[in-house]
Amino acid sequence: MNWIKQISQQYVEWLRAQPKTNHGRIVLLGLAIGLLYFPLWIYDLVIRSISGSTGLALISCAALMGLAPLWQKRQLLNQLNASEEDRIIGHLIILGSVAMFPFFRTDLWAQALIWLFIMGGITLSSWGLAFFVKYPLTTLLIPMTVYTRPGIIAQGAWRFLMPPNFLENIMAAASAQVLQWIGQPAIAQGRFITMPAGGAVEVAWRCNGFNMAVAMAVTGLLLGIFFKRTRLQIVRLMVVGAVVGLVFNVPRVMLMTMAHAYWGDWWFDFWHGSWGAQIFVGVLFTVYYYTAMAMLNRQKRSLKKV
Repeated sequence: MNWIKQISQQYVEWLRAQPKTNHGRIVLLGLAIGLLYFPLWIYDLVIRSISGSTGLALISCAALMGLAPLWQKRQLLNQLNASEEDRIIGHLIILGSVAMFPFFRTDLWAQALIWLFIMGGITLSSWGLAFFVKYPLTTLLIPMTVYTRPGIIAQGAWRFLMPPNFLENIMAAASAQVLQWIGQPAIAQGRFITMPAGGAVEVAWRCNGFNMAVAMAVTGLLLGIFFKRTRLQIVRLMVVGAVVGLVFNVPRVMLMTMAHAYWGDWWFDFWHGSWGAQIFVGVLFTVYYYTAMAMLNRQKRSLKKV
């Protein structure tokens, strides 16, 4: 525990030194905005994780992996100094972001973007552009942690490129087909699955598997970085993760359809709600973990042969 005490003492000394310089005062002003954003950030993460979101786990892993290089190369970090131009630009970014923050107190995404700019300004004004070159992993991963719903960006891109209800229709058709294979009279009509015993079930956006696919792709990215694989191998892990997420969503839709048709509203709400989502996410992560580890072990063996 001595290292924790040592870090705490260094942090306290650093805080005491900041008000003595203009740069330190501007940095503290930016960090104050971070303290205002943090409660909303952690609250949204926890609430979404209770509902079955994987954001808390993935963002925590990304944060740890992004901060680890800073600790491992902290001596190099102490040697970096920002040029006068970098410091001025960084200060302008911080002050401009601080001035904009009060106007976006109700918009989570805007606050996240402002906090990202503030962190960038603090980094640029403290260590200069060289930081982003010497710490590429931190530069890649830390921006992924500032917003609790990174999948929204992917959703926007998907909806812009694809026809309306494209994935929902595919999920409905695939789920109905598999239900027919096991003897259930299911019929897919667009994004709706109809069963004579219980009427129709709609495959809405939240149930189309897209968020699962994005979460598994990000998991593949983090695993590939953690095990120091090549870019091609990381892409393979991400693609397999996305495919596993989409394929795994089919039995989830099937289960909710059968729950609606035969078991009543309570079971449908259970599997559609937070507990059911967490069960599916837990099983999905387990399946993908063993799949990814098998891929990583095979890649490791192939490297040894070469």
